[in-house]
Amino acid sequence: MAYQTGTPASPVDLLQKINTFLAANGWTSDKNVADGSGWETHLHNGAVYAHLCATVGSAAFAVQAVTGYALFLYLSDGFNGSALWNSQPTNPPFANGTTNAVGVGMNLSAGPFSAYYFFTDASNNNFVCVLEKTPGLFEYLAFGTSLKKCGTWTGGPYFLASSCGVFAANGAPTPNEAGYNATSYCPGAHDADPQGGAAAFVRCDSDSFVGKWIPIGDITDPNSGFTGRNGSSSVVGFQPPATSIARYAVGPYSAGSNPQPFQWMQTSVLDGRVNLLPVLWWVGRDGSTADAGGFSLIGSLPTIFFSNGVGNGFVPGAIYTIGSDNYMMFPTFAVLKV
Repeated sequence: MAYQTGTPASPVDLLQKINTFLAANGWTSDKNVADGSGWETHLHNGAVYAHLCATVGSAAFAVQAVTGYALFLYLSDGFNGSALWNSQPTNPPFANGTTNAVGVGMNLSAGPFSAYYFFTDASNNNFVCVLEKTPGLFEYLAFGTSLKKCGTWTGGPYFLASSCGVFAANGAPTPNEAGYNATSYCPGAHDADPQGGAAAFVRCDSDSFVGKWIPIGDITDPNSGFTGRNGSSSVVGFQPPATSIARYAVGPYSAGSNPQPFQWMQTSVLDGRVNLLPVLWWVGRDGSTADAGGFSLIGSLPTIFFSNGVGNGFVPGAIYTIGSDNYMMFPTFAVLKV
C-alpha cells in the first residue's frame, strides 16, 4: 500500500503528481506531456490502461458540452502514443451508437487547492485520489484493475469520479451542487452526478452485452455516458433507484423518496462507533430496463466504503482503526489507508 498527501498548485500540477505517484507504485507511465494549455497522462497496469487529462479552459471529450477547468478520466485496453487523448484504442467506453469515448471527471478551478490524498491498495492495482478543492469541499477520482467480485464473471476494471465527463468542466453550476461547489456524494453512488450523467463505469460481460463498459446509474443519454446498458449501486446519491428495493436481490441502502433510512444511520449515538458500508454494484441483464427487474450483483469497490462518520465524531482526514486496518475518513466515505 502507498499513501501520499500534499498541496497541488493547479489542475496540471495535480495530474503530474498523480503520474509520479502511480509510476512509483505499480503503474507504468506511457505518456506524460502537455496538451494545449493542459496536460495528458497515460498509464497502464497489466492490460488495463488509464487515460487522464487536465484541462485549463478547454474541452476533453469529443461530446463534452462545456469547457473549463477539470481533470478527466477513462480506461481502455490499449494505448497509442500518436492518438488523441480522447481517441485511445481498444475498447474504451463508447457513447451508445457512436465511436465517441465517454468518461468521468472532477470539476476544478485554476487552483491552488487545499490538499490532495493519494491511496493505493496492497497490490497497487487500485488507486484513489481525494481532492480538497477548497477548505471542507471534497471531490475524488478512482480506478482499478478489478472490483472485489461477487461470483464469477468476465471483466472487472472500473473507474469513477465526482462528475460525469460531459459536465465536469462546468464553471457555473447551480448553488450547493455536489461535485461542483459542494462536497461530492460517496464514490460509486447511484447517479452520483446531480447533473444527470454517469460518474462511474465497470467493464462487465452481462449476457449478450459483451466486452463493453456499463455506467452506474439510470443513464439514458449517450453523450452523458449511456453505453447501451445500465448498472446501479447500493449507495444513493441525490435520488434512489427508480423502483427502489424491488429491483435487487439485495436492496440498496436507501429506499423511498430520500436517501435516509439505513444509509445515514451508521454511527452509534451510544459510543461513536462507525459502520463502513461496502459500495455494492449491480448490472442489468438481458431484457432489463432502468425501471424494471433483472439486475445482478457483481461486487463492491475494493478500498472505498460509505460512511457518515464525519460530522458524527470524526473530522475529514481522521484515521479510524478496525483491527489491523486503518481508514481515512472523508464526508460520506472512508478509504482504506496504509
